[in-house]
Amino acid sequence: MASFAQGASDAVQASDIVVTATRIARDGYTAPTPTTVIGQDFIQQRATVNIGDALNAVPAFRAAVSPNAGGLGNTGAFLADLRGLGPIRTLVLLDRGRMPQTMVPGVTTTAGTTDLNTIPTVLIKNSDVVTGGASAAYGSDAIAGVINFQIDDRFVGLKGSAQYGETRYGDAKNKFATLAYGAKFADGRGHIVVGGEYNDDGGTAAYNTARAWGRDAWNNATITNRPTGTPNTILAPYGNYFGTATSGGLILTPGALQGLAFVPGANGGVTTTTFNRGLSNMTASLDFFTPSSLAANAAAGINNLNTQQLRPAQTRYNAMGKVSFDVNDNLTAYVEPLYSNVKTTGILIIRRDGAGAGPGLTIAKDNAYLAQALTPAQLALVPAGGLSLGYSGQGFGPSVRTIQNELVRVQTGLKGRFGANWKWDVSYLFGQNTSHVTIGNTFNSANFRNALDAVNVGGQIVCRNAAAVAAGCAPINILGSPNVSAAAASYILGTATGSGKTVLHDVAANLQGEPFSTWAGPVSVGVGAEYRKESVRLVTDAISQASGWLSGTGSSLPTVSQNVKEAYIETIVPLARDMSFAKKIEFNGAARITDYSTSGSVTTWKAGLTWEVVDGLMFRATRSRDIRAPNLIELYTPQTQSLPLPTDPRNGVARPTNNAGFIVGGNLNLKPETSTTQTVGVTWRPSFFRKLNLSADYYNIRIEGAITSTSTQGVVNNCFIGGTYTGNSWCSLISFANNDPVAGQMTGVQGVTANVAVFRTKGLDFQATYRQPMEEFGLKGRLTVNMLATHVMSFWSSTDISTLFPNGIDRAGQTGAAFGGPAGLPKWLVNTTLDYEVGRFGINGNIRYVSPSHQNNGQFGPDQAGYNPALSTSISNNNIPAVAYVDLGLRYSFGPDRRYMVYFNVANLLDKDPPLPANGSAYYDLMGRTYKGGVRFKF
Repeated sequence: MASFAQGASDAVQASDIVVTATRIARDGYTAPTPTTVIGQDFIQQRATVNIGDALNAVPAFRAAVSPNAGGLGNTGAFLADLRGLGPIRTLVLLDRGRMPQTMVPGVTTTAGTTDLNTIPTVLIKNSDVVTGGASAAYGSDAIAGVINFQIDDRFVGLKGSAQYGETRYGDAKNKFATLAYGAKFADGRGHIVVGGEYNDDGGTAAYNTARAWGRDAWNNATITNRPTGTPNTILAPYGNYFGTATSGGLILTPGALQGLAFVPGANGGVTTTTFNRGLSNMTASLDFFTPSSLAANAAAGINNLNTQQLRPAQTRYNAMGKVSFDVNDNLTAYVEPLYSNVKTTGILIIRRDGAGAGPGLTIAKDNAYLAQALTPAQLALVPAGGLSLGYSGQGFGPSVRTIQNELVRVQTGLKGRFGANWKWDVSYLFGQNTSHVTIGNTFNSANFRNALDAVNVGGQIVCRNAAAVAAGCAPINILGSPNVSAAAASYILGTATGSGKTVLHDVAANLQGEPFSTWAGPVSVGVGAEYRKESVRLVTDAISQASGWLSGTGSSLPTVSQNVKEAYIETIVPLARDMSFAKKIEFNGAARITDYSTSGSVTTWKAGLTWEVVDGLMFRATRSRDIRAPNLIELYTPQTQSLPLPTDPRNGVARPTNNAGFIVGGNLNLKPETSTTQTVGVTWRPSFFRKLNLSADYYNIRIEGAITSTSTQGVVNNCFIGGTYTGNSWCSLISFANNDPVAGQMTGVQGVTANVAVFRTKGLDFQATYRQPMEEFGLKGRLTVNMLATHVMSFWSSTDISTLFPNGIDRAGQTGAAFGGPAGLPKWLVNTTLDYEVGRFGINGNIRYVSPSHQNNGQFGPDQAGYNPALSTSISNNNIPAVAYVDLGLRYSFGPDRRYMVYFNVANLLDKDPPLPANGSAYYDLMGRTYKGGVRFKF
């Protein structure tokens, strides 16, 4: 166990921190399961405004879903993803109690998870991170591990802070303020703490042009008609998503007019110009251009900038508290409320018709606006079926999504003690999370095409479709630049809406004590039972339900629910003490039986052993069976028919023609996924150097029957490897005529959530803590050093099997952000923090190291064995160099008892650009050098 929690005294050691990520509270340093503790001091030293940012300092986390990861459609959510196994497999607790799940209509990345934005930092004392299976102790979802946030419910006084930050580019302007109060009452029998925080982040612009690497527009693309010797995938600057589209319309129809772009002309008219094509010569929507080609297109009036918002705008209001009252010496009552309101605003896609986001637009030959834009000679060349246009809707701007997420949570209960060493508690928890979503400036797809089809009737331009005219259709002209009346804008543009509501009721009872002792010491036992009920409801507008918007909020879901009954037992049994071969040996075990009303009963267990050979040297090992039950979205998402029908890879077998059996959606037959986790490690506090703590732990996780979903084509591809029927779990989702998987035509494919996947990962965690009063060296002050490192040895998924890689791909050592394959993990991720405090002055630094990686482990660059530019696995450059980020912080305390502090922090001090292409990165800083400064006070 390593700790990022620094206490107020030089005497504080890692072993003084009692972790709560177990039902039997034990010293963290001697815990059988590897545990990391992040304390309030670490949060403050880095001027962190979100607990999610602090957790992502732990190398075992992958920050794939966070506001900092960029990417179109970023929801602003902060999700905890231990081991890269997905946020749904990391259990998040607050004072050992569950949080209501976050369900945002139309957003799959947050379904069944906890958004860390809702947890205020000001009253968090410690965050315990158990990086191993813990389902037996805490229940479902703890396959990758558990995070338990501890409230500082003993705080007395008044404290607060005010902080401002922004990048050197003048964006992502961040205002942050906190205030907390704690007091005793009723002669010390009662205690109250209450705290709140406000955070406003302005985010970044829709176009990433402030940063040089953004203007260079690095991207990756597959070039279809590439010259001989050119690899299949190219990484290069000036990659543009509009190789087959322009902001005024690009003619794609083969013939003499192909390649002409409509641009603004003189006196507000429209004319055409020759489009300066990219490398693929209009065969790929994502293409590479020369700087002169881009400049020439821009000069002609073509706006084909790529949208690339690095961070959405976000405002958060969070408040929490706790009131406890000692009824007598053995009985305490408490109530713990939490309220959170988070609003996130970010952009979604711009129209890209004929450019990778739908078919081209059809403009009829008799279109009234087409006749105005073309010369008579050009108009004569238009085919009878009209023209197909590639169109980027830059003139309309992107759709804008606003998510308002409100959480209310109240936990109340009684706790007490009896006898010499028995403790008990009972609690009730109510949680409700409500999400409201609006997507503004989004296109009504049917109305847009109706308005686009404009004809001249009696000298007046109107919509061709009479029924559409009766419904309010007004014609639009997109050629050159949008010419849209207020009536037309109202007809083609609108706002998609949706709301999601999750409710959690949880009743729990726990008992812990030491019923007897062996010759080696007291036996600790914890038992408990829990009942909870969860429900979800999604409501979306009618057009979203019919998939009628360009960007919609998805399907509705009537209220669905499940209840869960659980009972567990946990024990620590001393086996030896003060022997010649061991100072202490202890067994730690737990077992839990869980019954889900939706998916049945399951048993989980954990067995661990600690062997303290001599004082300070301890070996530990655990093995556990863990589960994650399907969440309500995975179970109840409505099933719908899937089009287009999948292609059959078998030679000579007819493609299916009846779509009745081809579906996507949820699956009521899901069962809990199961995993086996093995950890083996050693912790060492050298007798000759007691201020140093070291640990090293090996982990090995295998998940069977993992719940996943894919398209119907994905199911077929995973079943037929190289066109051959494998009979694997994916094949169970396919039905064949005459039950013949060799020659029978496919009669149905279920692209639904199913227990068909396998995940495997293993690696090593290293942790170190060193605290040194410098007086021992004739100096003043105190030095603290913390180091966390994770080495991922392998990271594999059965969803990653293909004809080219029938045994799958090991994604360890892959950190590319835009390569089009399953996400990977760096082989080495190291985070080292140094803090030196002397008198009233303190300085701290943080170094985060990401090892050399590849863009895509399923591809091969020129310097790798297996590279062949003629193959689809070839890439122009597969290497990502090692990156080290340096953060620096300064602080100064003043006033009586050092109650005031001013501080200044610089993140990414060396202003390192991310490896390119970058947007959507989980490991690399996108913002550049960022300045943060503020004041704190404490009375």
